[in-house]
Amino acid sequence: MYKAIVFDFGNTLAQSASLAEALKAVVDVDKAIVIGESIEAEIAALYKPDQQEQPDWKVIWDRCFAAAGLAFQEELGRQHLERFCSLNQTFQGIPELLSELKHRGMKLGLLSNVTGPYEIFQKDLEHRGLAKYFDAIVWSSAIGYRKPCSLAFEAVLAKLGVDPKEALMVGDSEIADIEGAAKVGMATVWVTSQPNKHTADYSTCPQRLATDVLSIAGAARLK
Repeated sequence: MYKAIVFDFGNTLAQSASLAEALKAVVDVDKAIVIGESIEAEIAALYKPDQQEQPDWKVIWDRCFAAAGLAFQEELGRQHLERFCSLNQTFQGIPELLSELKHRGMKLGLLSNVTGPYEIFQKDLEHRGLAKYFDAIVWSSAIGYRKPCSLAFEAVLAKLGVDPKEALMVGDSEIADIEGAAKVGMATVWVTSQPNKHTADYSTCPQRLATDVLSIAGAARLK
């Protein structure tokens, strides 16, 4: 029986926006899209099986700005990330899902890879009205480790006070969320558009996430 459910954030609870479009909105330069796409590419490259440490976001931003012949300023980077967060769209039914799970007595955790100051993402989560549902919130930039590193999963499990086999991981990245969670002994739900091609215990899509997670949690509690 599951005692806890751990959720990823981006493309699991909310549709992730474009870092390139977010940068274009705060920087009035012709190369904004190119710089933003370079940042996105560097972050995407972090999603690999052997990735453990969370890099300093400022190093990535500085490198991408320098490649475009521009100087990087930290305050500009923070404005960029704040705009990015504001453009993310919470999936329909997520607040209701979290509320119902709490009502059922389920412990809830959030474990998210974020490249940037964790307080920006925490503030955004609070602004969305979602932070109140979680018993444990772990951002990779706050602990220095990224999924699929086992230390990241162990951190949120410790905060929840549950064993791996008592917890369910829900996320969209097969490498970071599914393989990483399985490695520490957690059951997994992959949020994907290819439900027939996966190694997770369960699969769903954003449109069915709320319904399916409630069903999985309910069935597990009846075992």
